[in-house]
Amino acid sequence: MTTLSQRTLFIPLIVVVCVFVFHASPAHAAPVVTDIRIEGNQRVDSSSITKALSIGIGDPLSDSLVTLSVRNLYRLGVFSRVAIEESPSESGVDLVVKVAEFPMVRRVEFVGRKAVEEVELKKVLQLKAFSFADPGKLNEDVKALKAVYSAAGYHGTVITSEIREAEKGVVITYSIRESEKSLIHEVDIVGNRNIDDHAIKKVMLTKEIGPMSFLSDSGGYDAAAAADDLQRIQFLYMEKGFLDVRVEEPERRLHPEGRGLYLSLRVEEGPQYTLGTVSYTGDWQAPPDHARREPDIKGGDVFVRSKVLGDLRMYEDSYRDEGFAWCRIEPRFEKDPEKKTVDLNLFLRKGPPVHIRWIHVSGNTKTRDYVIRREMRIMEGDLFNQKKLDDSRRFINGMGFFSAVDIRTEKVDEGLADIYVRVKEGTAGSLSAGASYSSVSGLVGTLQLSLGNFSGRGQRLNLSLESGDETSTYSVSFSEPRLFSGVFSFGADLFDRTNEYSEYSQDSKGGSLRLGYRLSDTSSVSGRYRYVSYDVYDIDLDASAIIREQEGVSTTSSLRLGYNYDTRDFPRDPREGVNLSLTTEVAGGALGGSNDFIRYQAEGSFFTPLLGDLIGLAHLEVGLVRPYGGDDIPVTERYFMGGLYTLRGFEYRKVGPLEDGEPVGGTRSFLMNLEATYPLIKDAGIKGVLFLDGGNVWSEDEDVKAGDLRYGAGFGFRWSAPIGLLRLEWGFNLDPKPDEEQPGWEFSIGTMF
Repeated sequence: MTTLSQRTLFIPLIVVVCVFVFHASPAHAAPVVTDIRIEGNQRVDSSSITKALSIGIGDPLSDSLVTLSVRNLYRLGVFSRVAIEESPSESGVDLVVKVAEFPMVRRVEFVGRKAVEEVELKKVLQLKAFSFADPGKLNEDVKALKAVYSAAGYHGTVITSEIREAEKGVVITYSIRESEKSLIHEVDIVGNRNIDDHAIKKVMLTKEIGPMSFLSDSGGYDAAAAADDLQRIQFLYMEKGFLDVRVEEPERRLHPEGRGLYLSLRVEEGPQYTLGTVSYTGDWQAPPDHARREPDIKGGDVFVRSKVLGDLRMYEDSYRDEGFAWCRIEPRFEKDPEKKTVDLNLFLRKGPPVHIRWIHVSGNTKTRDYVIRREMRIMEGDLFNQKKLDDSRRFINGMGFFSAVDIRTEKVDEGLADIYVRVKEGTAGSLSAGASYSSVSGLVGTLQLSLGNFSGRGQRLNLSLESGDETSTYSVSFSEPRLFSGVFSFGADLFDRTNEYSEYSQDSKGGSLRLGYRLSDTSSVSGRYRYVSYDVYDIDLDASAIIREQEGVSTTSSLRLGYNYDTRDFPRDPREGVNLSLTTEVAGGALGGSNDFIRYQAEGSFFTPLLGDLIGLAHLEVGLVRPYGGDDIPVTERYFMGGLYTLRGFEYRKVGPLEDGEPVGGTRSFLMNLEATYPLIKDAGIKGVLFLDGGNVWSEDEDVKAGDLRYGAGFGFRWSAPIGLLRLEWGFNLDPKPDEEQPGWEFSIGTMF
């Protein structure tokens, strides 16, 4: 039975619930979107427009979502007008999206453009051909074009734009009034105390205008180059121990004197740091227990980051030489600004010894696998060795067959690795027909077949035919550098040569057989048998007695034994290394032939980098030939000197013993060549060269004296062309005698037909 008090409490509760329900329910429910129609679009797909809307079919109609949808469509940058209209439907509301597209850009034109390439201007445009012509982007494009001109140095350039209607779209025209190029007349370095202006400007890409700027296009301002200069200057300072250096953005303005641009760079050098203590942690056993060499930097030295990292790589490679392929050394630096020192901790993770599982060779579309594999100094199953891997790359490169050689090590597991050798075949062979002219041989027609990688077996075959005013040569040469892929080499040569000299003519016909034995990667011994038949004829009546005695046919049958030591990094174009050879040749006697002599020859070439790509060469050559059996040394086997290939700055063969002003050759010879070469156009293989030569030839009756040496110096150019090394050199006789002429330019230049 319900009491009065219970009824009294129940009635207010019902009232509260009713009030709550009444307020929680909306007064008017929003209609639901039942359909969306797109009108006015011509090139933009309706589905793309629908995706940009923030409201969809089935959503309650919302003014905020409709407004947001309109904004989204405008952001597409393709519509000049957007409107969304509502249309009541039976179960809700339909939306009609009405759009008007911008016209299409049919083309973009530049009027007055000369200094900057059109393609560079079009790169920065937003309004390109076949895009939508949004006028709001036009001013942005004008600013971008002005930035391109400013970066090229044309800072006062004025650019205006115009849009005009055309068939099925519009044409945008940019009218350009180019200013004169603003060249940099002064670069001012501010705040530098320890490094002078010249050293800083030398590393910068941005240069002041100079007398040769018209050749190098220097003196202009380039924003990207200026940004790179900040890092270059910072690196220069850090290489000298200034680790806290700061380089501010360059200030650029018109020069106070009204001529070009003035560029100011402010440097805050900070203190110079030295290397403090060096500690070794991790897996070191007795630091440093493996080292290829002494470190470049020690405690107390100026802290040079590149030397520190170089020593780190040296220690890593030293461990890798012992088989620890995954060796890593983590450098930990602790800088002390008060003491101005940097303490260095080298943390070593040695890892386990690693063996080679497989060696994979790829990219050799012509060269056979075994030709590459026989140059590898590390084999499958071997313990990993970084030096042997580096040597393998050097020897594969040294064959001269490939334009690129890449050798990488990939981890199989902790104790195994695979080696991947990837090569790119080069132009090891060529067939050329052409003409050349040299100061020695005159005009010469040439036909040459050179197969540097014959049949992909690494063999070399050369066929050459030359015919000219004063010389003709027909020759065949074959070389097998690794006979049966072993340690022996083999070669054969045949030739027929005719030379016309000032007092006589000479025919030389013969050939040779060569056999070599490789003692190691850097040394070998060789033997050569040579047979040559000489015919001296057409001797002038006023020729010397020595020349007249040579008239007729003589033969040389000789055996030469030699030793060679070669450490050059790339024999075809070395940067460093040594090439030494010692030979002894015996002719006549039991070997037959009419010429009896013994020849001793020593030759050495030393290559070293002098500064960057500047390469130094010192070449020495000493020769001695002696007769036996009572005969004199025939003129065909004597030494001659002078000209492009021996002592430059002198006429061909005119250094040494002369009779009636004509060379008769000598029996002792000394030649020294010092050169410095630098790539002028690296990609084209063009180099400049400076040289100093010294040498002479003495007869058997003359004493060899250092005071008899003749000297020449000069400069020249070389081009590694497909048909061979082409040379153009000017030599000066440094101490000419009264009857000696300066030869001027000496050259051997070929032109392909």
